[in-house]
Amino acid sequence: MLLMWVPFVFVLGVLGYVSVLDFKTRRVANRVWIFAYPIGCAMTLASVAFNFVGASVVLVSLAVSLFLGSVLFCSGFYGSADAKALIFIGLTLPAIPFTFSPPLGVSALPIVLAVFCNSAILSLIWPLAIFVLNLKDLAKGKTLFEGIQLTLRQKVWLLFTARRIPLTKLGGLGYFPAETVVVQEECDGKPARKLLRFVKAEANLKKHFNTLKEHNELYPNGVLASPTIPTMIFFTLALVIAPFGNLIFLVASTLFGVI
Repeated sequence: MLLMWVPFVFVLGVLGYVSVLDFKTRRVANRVWIFAYPIGCAMTLASVAFNFVGASVVLVSLAVSLFLGSVLFCSGFYGSADAKALIFIGLTLPAIPFTFSPPLGVSALPIVLAVFCNSAILSLIWPLAIFVLNLKDLAKGKTLFEGIQLTLRQKVWLLFTARRIPLTKLGGLGYFPAETVVVQEECDGKPARKLLRFVKAEANLKKHFNTLKEHNELYPNGVLASPTIPTMIFFTLALVIAPFGNLIFLVASTLFGVI
């Protein structure tokens, strides 16, 4: 039975390592996956050979991970390393040998789906933390939206997703721009600040940062930027929770009384 948990420990170790890399440098070298993928594949083939997991479960797990990874990468929600990590999980860990009834709802097969769902739920904690920090700034009398025209809906969105930081701090690790500069013809061609609601994970951030810094006169009190946590960290935490079940089922049961 202990041998059946070796792939789980291996995947957790790889995710923990790449989480540290991603947090420190916001980059994960391809050599990590060149090392991890063959070992993961060998473990899965061994699991099938020893009847620890069925071949159909492996195929479904791989198909789900490929689908999720491709869609989220192409849509800009995931970076390439995030997509590779999700596919790596689907390849190496098609199932977990549950020896008990998961307290967080029914077990989800493939496990990559539980990791994806759990990471999505866990990631919602971060906007709440940003919201609390912004409320503290407002309570201290700080202005968050001075110098930029926003609707009420946009202000609410930014309260959960962005912080005002010094322009000199922009470009550091962990920040995505939440605004850009446009030239408005109705204002005699003068540059103006504009909300940037979504930036793709693989976007050229340096280009965005340079555009803002070229118009530093617009930001005497700072620029709006979104502090981010690498998806890898949420993947790692989600995998730790996965043996206990799927958080989506827990949320559904709590809100709607199902499952």
